[in-house]
Amino acid sequence: SAGVLCITVVVELGFGSLLNFKFMIRRITGKSALISYNGYGCHCGLGGRGQPLDKTDWCCHAHDCCYKELTNQSCHPFFDYYQYSIIDEDVMCWNTNNSTCAKQACDCDRTAVLCFRKEASSYNKGYRYYFNFFCKGSTPSC
Repeated sequence: SAGVLCITVVVELGFGSLLNFKFMIRRITGKSALISYNGYGCHCGLGGRGQPLDKTDWCCHAHDCCYKELTNQSCHPFFDYYQYSIIDEDVMCWNTNNSTCAKQACDCDRTAVLCFRKEASSYNKGYRYYFNFFCKGSTPSC
């Protein structure tokens, strides 16, 4: 049978990386970013401390590290607008506007959503809206 190439071009206007990330999560995982990932475990959402609770939480820790590295390079990964396409269930980040920072923010988000999909079996609904107070141990280094 002939393979079907599915191309979805996603262009979000003006809200920056966080909104792009939200839509990317929905398309790749089928889950709502706000319900399923914001506040999940010890590292998903703003801030992060302690040992990650599972592989999904490790995805968020790696994403935090990626954004931290971009911030250290004077980028603004939470706000840098980028364009991407979803082709055959993979994310393609485009370097439009000649912005290395935006492309790298997209790459961070791409890596995270592909990690979420890969580690979907580790996802535990009990870790949604997890209180950081319960996060113990030292925070792993990047």
